[in-house]
Formats: sequence, C-alpha cells, structure tokens
Amino acid sequence: MTIFVWVFCVIAGLIIVVMGIGVLCGGAPFVPTRREWIDEALKLAQVGKNDVLVDLGSGNGEVLRMAIKHGAKRAVGYEINPLLACWSRVRLKKLGEKIEIRSKDFFRTNLPNDTTVIYLFQVDKVLKKIPEFLLQQKAHLKAAKLRVIVFGFKIPDREVIRESNGMRLYEF
Repeated sequence: MTIFVWVFCVIAGLIIVVMGIGVLCGGAPFVPTRREWIDEALKLAQVGKNDVLVDLGSGNGEVLRMAIKHGAKRAVGYEINPLLACWSRVRLKKLGEKIEIRSKDFFRTNLPNDTTVIYLFQVDKVLKKIPEFLLQQKAHLKAAKLRVIVFGFKIPDREVIRESNGMRLYEF
C-alpha cells in the first residue's frame, strides 16, 4: 500500500469518526450546512442585537459565528460530540466571549436564561422530544416567546409560523 493510500484511509476514517460520533452518543450525525442557508434561517427568525441564539447540536459552530455576524449579542452552542466541540472552540476563539461552546447533551442541562432564538438541525427522533423539553425550559427563561428555527425537519404537532426553503420557524 502506498503512503498516499494509507494517508487517505486514515483521513477518511477520521472524518467518519468525527461525523458519526454524535450518533453513538444519542445525537444526530454532523452534516455541515451551507452558509447561504444559515443566512436565510437567521433572516427568517429576524435575529438581531437583542438576541441570544442557542444552537442545539452546534457541530462546527458556523451557525453561532453567523448569528454574531447578524448582530446577535451572544451565541451558545451545545455539541455532544467532543471532537466537534473542541474544533468549534478553536475555530471561533477570535470571537471571544460572544460565543460559548458547551460540550453537553442539551437535554440534560438548562439553556441560558436569556435565550431568545433556538436553531435546530436535528433528526426526527430528537425533534419529537423538543416540545416537552422547551416547555420545561420556558419556566426559567426570560423571553416571553422563543423563536425556534428548524432546518430540514418538522417539530411534530406544532404550528409553523413562517417557512422558507425547508426552514421552519416556530414559537414557544
């Protein structure tokens, strides 16, 4: 086996591990989202200077970075995959205190009490648990309404407020 083939196999294996470890931890696989789609999602939710965006399954942190670019005062990511959480911290270090990455299962913790917008790109098995989780979280959150952006999937039994190109906005 040539060195090229060996290096290729090692890199491919690492990519598979990084993308799939979230599934082993009970989450969803990492699938990067195009920046233009993230931009559209943030516009759909009208993210602005008074918002604290929380990404439940933040992957590489791109949604967090773009939320700050859209003017959000703060962005917090929850990522169950420790390799992706570490990668995100390194990538986004230059944004300082405006971004925080928490290497945790978001179902087992409280969201920041100043949360106003939640972004989700999750699979159906996770989305089924979201309504109950968010209703429990509402008890300690300051916002009267939470705007929840879901990419690609639907939250069961919830009314969509606005929709654009596979992104849905809900309110809780």
